[in-house]
Amino acid sequence: MLREPLAIPLREARAPLVLALDIGTSGLRVFLFDSRGRPVAGCIAHADRPVRTAADGEVTVDADERVRAACLTIDAVLARAGRRASEIAAVAASTFWHSLVGVDAGGRPTTRVLTWADTRARGAAAALRRELDPIDTHARTGCVLHASYLPAKLRWLREHETDAYARTAWWMSLGEYLFLRIHGARRAGHGMASATGLYDQRLRRWDRPLLSHLLVGEETLSPIDDAPIARMLPAFARRWPALADANWVPAIGDGACSNVGAGAIGRDTASLFLGTSGAMRVAYATDDPPIVEGGWTYRLDASRVVAGGALSNGGNVLTWLARTFPGLDLAAAVRRGSADGALVALPLFAGDRSPTWNDAARAAVAGVGIGTSADDVARAMIEGVAHRVTRLWEVTSRALPGIDRVIATGGTLLALPWLMQLFADAIDRPLLMSLAGEGSARGAALAALERIGALPDVAAVRSPFGRTFRPRPAATARLRAGMERQRRLEEALAPLMS
Repeated sequence: MLREPLAIPLREARAPLVLALDIGTSGLRVFLFDSRGRPVAGCIAHADRPVRTAADGEVTVDADERVRAACLTIDAVLARAGRRASEIAAVAASTFWHSLVGVDAGGRPTTRVLTWADTRARGAAAALRRELDPIDTHARTGCVLHASYLPAKLRWLREHETDAYARTAWWMSLGEYLFLRIHGARRAGHGMASATGLYDQRLRRWDRPLLSHLLVGEETLSPIDDAPIARMLPAFARRWPALADANWVPAIGDGACSNVGAGAIGRDTASLFLGTSGAMRVAYATDDPPIVEGGWTYRLDASRVVAGGALSNGGNVLTWLARTFPGLDLAAAVRRGSADGALVALPLFAGDRSPTWNDAARAAVAGVGIGTSADDVARAMIEGVAHRVTRLWEVTSRALPGIDRVIATGGTLLALPWLMQLFADAIDRPLLMSLAGEGSARGAALAALERIGALPDVAAVRSPFGRTFRPRPAATARLRAGMERQRRLEEALAPLMS
């Protein structure tokens, strides 16, 4: 169900309006926002689409299927906007980072879209870590040599999908492919290019030494430019006459958009996101991009970085618990489960990103006895996620000292007050609840308003907040002790997870 906590009637929407696409792994949504970043009630459409997964680590989507879905949802929102559709001044897109699709010279896909979660490039990433200096590569690109990123994906495709690789003229993200289909132009914004692992964060261009090592020509990647484009191909100009004068802004990564949408902008403010996965991010303007040991540095645009770390295990752990123990009340389990520390959990069902970046890591529970209950396992697993969140905080705050505000975002986290309290206890910092629903789409809309000059700065629009969850000293002390037990378990199991 789509949440509209800030929604206003269409008649109250203030021009200029923005059409915002939120393109996720399992589907997409399109919203209409006004100049104050408020969603317009009823002007929303969504489409769920399948994700292909396989035992070898494949997690892919179909590029053309996603373009068709995007077009149909745009049709629906324009119809619902009626006459006011002509007041749409910009079209924005938030899309998931680290996607890759090959495209031939005729503009058609040669591969499926590899998502960030596709782990088939594990071996390629390991080979690149042997061939290159991982520390130097991380310092230049802001990204580690890992299966999530494009260097490993490109190497894997060259070795395993040789025919498709040979037919490919261009490599791009899903957002860039949508742009190509609608406009006939290749364009990557800094906010998307910066999260590929192929981008030099200081020079703000494609990383030529890395491309040379990969035998990838720079001409096969999209030109990097944040500037909007207005011209649509004739078929789309006929389909959407209301958008004839709209500026289409190159797609921005969903994490960067989430920070903007939640009001988490500035060197002193971090966002803590939990959906299926998790992340902690700080977005701010700088000419000196930070090096985040154990984490990453991407960009919102040419002048602002988004730095922090990511988890591969968040809401998916709760989903596993619900599937494994049907009918279990997770909130009650956290209250009832044993707190004596006998159980220690590593909730690494999908491998690990920050800080270890270990694709081979898997979940484990130690200390199970004959009397262990489902409540005990659930509590240990959920507190295990809290320990990983604490490590995210360590990674982020060590690289970016001076953070004094942490904002909770993401559908999974915002729906569970007890989980927000647990995370506040874990990181020993107050956690401020964002009330800006659909934060990624809102952030994309605000960024587009700024890009076309309708906003002086994305921070100029006030974001709504709710309750503040304050850490409880006794709970913090208990969780810190549990985190140390988790560290020891991870060290002991390391030989089995490599």
